[in-house]
Order: sequence, then structure tokens, then C-alpha cells
Amino acid sequence: MPCPWYQHGLCTSPKLGIPTDAVVSPDRCLSNDRYRACAYYVETSKLNKQSRVRKEQLKIYAPIHSLLYAMDIKCPYAELMKLDNGTYVAYCHILDRVLTRFEAALCAEHWEKCPYRAIASTLRT
Repeated sequence: MPCPWYQHGLCTSPKLGIPTDAVVSPDRCLSNDRYRACAYYVETSKLNKQSRVRKEQLKIYAPIHSLLYAMDIKCPYAELMKLDNGTYVAYCHILDRVLTRFEAALCAEHWEKCPYRAIASTLRT
């Protein structure tokens, strides 16, 4: 599996100010695990743990926020949460809020083109 921060020839690591190709080495970025030694690599699980949101703090209006099924969202800044009542919601760490059903569907399908994700590294610093 290639580096999760390597997107369309650019490094989108949160450690960088903006996505750039200046630090990209395809041999390293596209390898199965060599990218982990890169100075710009950050584990996505660490990002999610640092910005973990408590479910009790979420403001959810079920008719627009609860998802009909557990979506597969590959964006490292999105988090699928299962609530106590068994429903799912999608949370965006960049926007710092729960996504609506419509937004979650867009996020699942087009997360690579998301303008918020593209500038996430500047928002995180």
C-alpha cells in the first residue's frame, strides 16, 4: 500500500504547509512500507486520536445527520462514528462538525478532490 499522504504526485502530509511535489520520491512514496521512514509521514490513527471527539458533545439532528448505512470514507480527516442508538454519523475533523447525509456521500465518493482536505495541513498547524 502506498503512502496515504501521496496523492496525484503530491505530498499532502499535515506536516507541510501546502501540498507539494518537492519532497516526493516515487520509489519511497509508492512502496509498501518505506514511506514510514519519511520525515513527513504521520500515522492517520495518531491524527484521529489527537482530535478525537466525544460522542456526547456532538450536536446531531437525526433526520439530516444519521447515515442509512456505514459508509466507507477513505479520507484521513473523516471519522465514521457509531452512536449508542446504533446509527452512524460521519465527522469531519477539518470542519470540526458532523456531516449531513449529503455531505457524507460526497465525502465518500470524492474525498481526493475535497478542497478542505487539500488545505488541511495549513488548518492543522
